[in-house]
Amino acid sequence: MKTFMWILLVGGIVFLAGCIANQAASNHTGAGAGGLASANMSNNTAAGTAVDSDRDGLPDRVEKVLGTDPLNPDTDGDGINDKEDAHPLNVDSPPPESTGVADFSIKELMLENNYDFLTRQPASDHLEIVLSNKGGQDISNFVVLYNITDTVTGQEQSYLLPLDGFVLGAGQNKSVHIDLSGAQGHFRANPNSIYYTSVNGLKVDVLVSAQGHQAQRAELNKDPGGAEVVD
Repeated sequence: MKTFMWILLVGGIVFLAGCIANQAASNHTGAGAGGLASANMSNNTAAGTAVDSDRDGLPDRVEKVLGTDPLNPDTDGDGINDKEDAHPLNVDSPPPESTGVADFSIKELMLENNYDFLTRQPASDHLEIVLSNKGGQDISNFVVLYNITDTVTGQEQSYLLPLDGFVLGAGQNKSVHIDLSGAQGHFRANPNSIYYTSVNGLKVDVLVSAQGHQAQRAELNKDPGGAEVVD
C-alpha cells in the first residue's frame, strides 16, 4: 500500500513538473510572437508616417526637399514618374511648337497683381495667361510649356501642362489660371517650385500650343519678394 502511495506521489510530481515546463515554454513562445508582432506594428506605424499622397514612391516630406509636387506623381508633366525622373523639375523632351492657322494669341501674361474675371476679384500672385481667339471656330487641346528662371541664382524649372477641358470659344478672350487655389477651371501649379519658394526676381517664358494652330510665345519678369497674397 505504501509502495503504491509513493508511486502516485512521484507520478504526481513528474506530471506537475511537466505542466510547469510546458507553460513556461508557451509563455516564451508567446512573448516571442508578441515581440515580433509589436515590432511589425512599430514598423508599420513608422511606415505609415511617411505619407505619399500621390503614390509616386516619394514621401511628401521628401518631395518638399526635392522641390517636387506631393500631389502630382509627374511634377514637370513630361511623362516620367518623379522617382524615376533624373530631372523631375525640368521637361526632358519638350514637344515641338504647334503650327497651322494663326488665329489665337496671348493677349496678356500676368505674374502678380492678378485679377480673376470669373469672380471679379483680385487674386494672389500666380501665372495667368489671357488668350484671345480671333478666328471663327472654338479651339481646344491647348498645351502650355512654361519655364521659370531665378534671375539671381540662374536656377531653371520647366513644366508641361495640358489644359484638359479648356475651350477658347470663337471670338472669345479667356484666362488660363495656373495656381494653388483648386478653383474650378484653374490648373495646379507646383507649390514647391521656385515661383513660390524664391524671393529673387524671376523670368517666366510661356509657350502655348494647340494642334492645327500656330503656337504663341510670351515672357515676363516678376519682381523680387516671392508670391504675394491679395492685399
